[in-house]
This record gives sequence, C-alpha cells and structure tokens, in this order.
Amino acid sequence: MNNYIRLTYASTTTSKPAMIRQHLVAILNEAQLHNSNNDVFGVLFYGNNYFFQCIEGNKAKVDMLYEKLLKDKRHKDMVLLSYTPINKMRFIGWNMKYVLHEPDIMEFFQSNHWEKFNPYALDEDLIEPFLNILVNHNESTPGAREEVVGRETARGHVLNYKYAGFIVVIALMVLGVIYLLTGFGSSAPVPQISWH
Repeated sequence: MNNYIRLTYASTTTSKPAMIRQHLVAILNEAQLHNSNNDVFGVLFYGNNYFFQCIEGNKAKVDMLYEKLLKDKRHKDMVLLSYTPINKMRFIGWNMKYVLHEPDIMEFFQSNHWEKFNPYALDEDLIEPFLNILVNHNESTPGAREEVVGRETARGHVLNYKYAGFIVVIALMVLGVIYLLTGFGSSAPVPQISWH
C-alpha cells in the first residue's frame, strides 16, 4: 500500500498589488525546485488576492511541506480544506502547475452562487470538481495580468469614487449650460429639472 496524500488549502496573499507578480514567480520557482527534489506534485491557483493550492505526494513529505508553508510570510489566514489518502496522483506531470484566473473557473464559482473566486468557500463536495477544472486547464506563467487584477481589487473603491465624481462634474456642466442659456441670472424663469 502506498502512503500518498492529497492536501488542499486556501490562503490570502500579503503581497502589495505591485509585488504580486514577483512573489508568484518566486513562489513557483521555489515550489518547483523543492517539489522536484521530493517527488511532490500539485497545482497553484491565484485570484482575487487568494491562493488555492493542491499538494500531492508521500505523506511525510507533504506534511513537512505544509508545516513550512504555514510559516511563509507571503500569505496569511491559511485554512486546510482537505487532507485525503490517495492511490493515484492527479498532478504527477507538474512539480507545481500554475493556473490563471480564467473564465471557466469564474463560471464554476458563479454556478455555485459566489460572485468571485473564493477558495475558502470550497467544501469537500466542491474540491474534486474544482480540481477537475484545474487538472484539465493549460499551465500558465505569472504575468502582468495578476498585478493588474490585484491592483484593481485593491483600488476598486477608488474607481467607484472616480465615477461618482465624474457624474457630479457632468451635472455641474449641465447646470452651467442651463444658467448660461437663461441669460446670466436675468429674471427669466429657470427651468425645473426633475431627477427620477
């Protein structure tokens, strides 16, 4: 009998949006080197400031790696999602496969009533279907897209304020035009504007 384990966990990045690409590259390089030397395999998914990782291999080696990951300062709020004995590894071709935040993954989460990717929401009934998507997905490399996605998430509230400011400026311009058309404050009646 083999002694293989499949472990999955969720965590949240501690990286600033401008640094996420650099940290992802470092994480993947370290994982691929460590895992190739220890016959450990798996997949890493990053999106919406969250990590989802699946690690497979010899129980003792996976346990040691998980203990090391618990101390890694590049993420926080690490939660063990599953820890399952397995007969066959699904990610045996990848020392650490990396998958981008793609539409089919978003569809999976939306079909399960989550607006955004959130690995903390994965329960034992959803982990296997999610792994099926990841195992069949093309491998990716970290690019500028993660930096942009992270930056947009971090400043989403700023974008809302910009849109609100834009609407206020347009409203002031319309009021200014109405003022000019009514003769610079002459006694002509000002049209009433109804905002519905």
